[in-house]
Amino acid sequence: MLPSRVRNMAALVAMAAAGILPRRAVAQGADQPAGVVITGHDLGLVGAATVGSALLTRVDVPVARFFTDSGFHARHPGFTTAAKRASLATETVYMITGGVIYVAARMRKDDGTADVALHTTESVASAAMFIQVVRGVLGRARPYVVDDSGEVRNADPYDLEPLHGFTSFNYRSFPSMHAMASVAVATALTQEMRLRDTPHRRVIAPALYVGAAMPMLARMYLDEHWTSDIVMGAFLGAFAGQKVVGYSHAHPDNRIDNAFLGRRMNVGFVSDARGLSFFAAPQ
Repeated sequence: MLPSRVRNMAALVAMAAAGILPRRAVAQGADQPAGVVITGHDLGLVGAATVGSALLTRVDVPVARFFTDSGFHARHPGFTTAAKRASLATETVYMITGGVIYVAARMRKDDGTADVALHTTESVASAAMFIQVVRGVLGRARPYVVDDSGEVRNADPYDLEPLHGFTSFNYRSFPSMHAMASVAVATALTQEMRLRDTPHRRVIAPALYVGAAMPMLARMYLDEHWTSDIVMGAFLGAFAGQKVVGYSHAHPDNRIDNAFLGRRMNVGFVSDARGLSFFAAPQ
């Protein structure tokens, strides 16, 4: 029997997910219409991951103590520096990078790179929107909380303040956005390599996931997330990466691909009597 606080947390996440996923997107069966993105099987996976992360809350405190051992931090200050640098790999950085690569590829008429950049960015963006709502609704405290007075105190993994996550950084712990973003990128790129039969992907793919693990470990080392936050974030990242790439290639006529990978745009700068100006026009 699960402790009541664990059951309550799982229920809150499930309700948040149910409120976000549109009913018309839920369906069963192998042959789905092009408009169906989230299936009943997908909801089952999300539910199982939610229960699994709720169970992991029972080890959140001992794992947090292991990662935040003050003596170890004092003896190895370089680890803190490295963790802070790894934490710079946020969903915003990934989306901006993907957007820049997409625009550059479109300008160079490199359709393959544009396709990969778009789907990778889409994977991060879609999961990020979902996570923003879930952690805002759930309002789970981070391993530490800074009070209004500025005093730092250790939090409880079951410290939940529903809706407080929309207004306070201290209560946006679950799921981890860093974990989601890094795993979403690794998964999307791995799936694209698989579909394109990219050479050496059996070596590149594991390296991508090793790189994705760095921000996750960094967030726990810096006492920013509980273990269950990281695990659920990683699951959502893997789910988004597989879902976006798989669906996009199975339904190449979907609206997003049609809009961003259809007609190529001529973009650039032109200098005339009026000065320097930017232009964008379809070919």
